[in-house]
Amino acid sequence: MKVFGLKIPGGLEETTRNALLDFVDESKRDRLLKYVFPEDLQRGLFADLLVRKILLDTCRLSNDEIYFSTNDYGKPYCEFLDDFHFNVSHSGEWVVCAVGKKPVGIDIEQISKIDLDISKNFFSDKEYADVLSSDKPYDFFFTLWSLKESYIKFLGKGLSHPLNSFSMRFLSDTKIHIEINDKIEENINFKEYGIEDGYKMAVCCMCPNLPESPVIYTFNDLVDTFIPTSA
Repeated sequence: MKVFGLKIPGGLEETTRNALLDFVDESKRDRLLKYVFPEDLQRGLFADLLVRKILLDTCRLSNDEIYFSTNDYGKPYCEFLDDFHFNVSHSGEWVVCAVGKKPVGIDIEQISKIDLDISKNFFSDKEYADVLSSDKPYDFFFTLWSLKESYIKFLGKGLSHPLNSFSMRFLSDTKIHIEINDKIEENINFKEYGIEDGYKMAVCCMCPNLPESPVIYTFNDLVDTFIPTSA
C-alpha cells in the first residue's frame, strides 16, 4: 500500500481553479461550487484530483475513464477496479490519501484548542482518562481522534459504528492496536505520520507493512498532470 499527501497552495488563482474543476465529474463540480468558503472548495477539489493523479500514475488510465461510486454509507470507491481501495481526508492545508489492494482508512486533523469534555461523548472511558492524564492533552486528543477516524473509515460504515465502542491502545512507541470488548485485535494495523507540526495523521489497514513516510505531491505536480503546458 501507499500513502500520499498534498499541501494546498494559498492564493489559488480563479483561472487555475476553474481549469482544474474541468477535470472532476460534473456532479462533483456542481457540489464544489456551492461551497460558501473557497477553502472548502479547494480541499474538496484537491482531494478528488489527488485520487485521480494516483490512478493516472499507477493504473495507466485516462481521466475520462475515472469515476467514483459510493457504498451505502457514503465511502467512495472505484467500481471499475477490483483491487484498488482508497480513502481520503483533508484538514487545514493538507489533503491526504491511502491506497491499497484491501480496504484502507486515513484521517488527518489540524490540532486546535477544543473543549476536551467532548471526549466523554466520542471516546471510551479508558481513552477519556488517558486524555485527562496526558501532559499534552490537545495533542493526545487529536492523536486519538485521527486513529479512531481512520478505523471508522477503514470499516466504511460511517458513524453508524460509534467512536466510543472501541479503544486505541498504545503498546509501545510504535505499536498501536485497537481494543474491542477488552480484546486486542492483532490483525488491524495502524500507523501515525508526522506530516507537519500542528497536524495529526493516521492510517488503518490490514497490511502489516505500512510505508515509513507518505509520497508528497506538489501543486505543480497536479497542474502538470491535468493542465497542458500550452494552456
